[in-house]
Amino acid sequence: MTGHSGSKQDFNLRKMGSRMLKAARFNGETFRELRDDTTATAQSLSLVAMVGLCYGAGLGLFGFFIVGISLLEILTITLIGLLAAIVIALAWSVTSLLIVRKLFRGNIGYWAFARPFFFSWAPGLLFILMSGPVPILFEIVRATSTVWIGIASVFGVKNTVGISTQQSMLTFITSTVSLLFVGTIVLSLIQFLIIK
Repeated sequence: MTGHSGSKQDFNLRKMGSRMLKAARFNGETFRELRDDTTATAQSLSLVAMVGLCYGAGLGLFGFFIVGISLLEILTITLIGLLAAIVIALAWSVTSLLIVRKLFRGNIGYWAFARPFFFSWAPGLLFILMSGPVPILFEIVRATSTVWIGIASVFGVKNTVGISTQQSMLTFITSTVSLLFVGTIVLSLIQFLIIK
């Protein structure tokens, strides 16, 4: 794949919305189309940002309704959600790509892999529904959206790289466990430094 930086980006919101719906429905043709469409890089990155904002806003508004946090705290939580989504998306996509390349000998560039992978996060827009003042609804929406993203990413990787469903599931499990392990170590180090 040639570099994406020189290609003109497509900001057609209708096309992006259609792709998001199809990705959320695990449409293999959409994932393959995104892999090959260098103009969809900005769409995929903006989708990750929107999911992060939805998660942060949903969490912040839930906090407002349940414990009465301030507007500044809602904004802070929303921005943390945005930053966390970007970091998680980049780390998860790089880890998954390394597994695909090393374990399954997938020959694919980063952006060809990342665009469909990021679009598999489309169900995360439902995180905004966590904002209601009902704790059980908060948990149901969070769990459902998270599982949906996980399943969509399995189908996204499968169709993007052309590997089997089992190989894609193994990629998902291995990358998730790896990131949880690294995240636990980082959090432990941070706690150690704060206590010290």
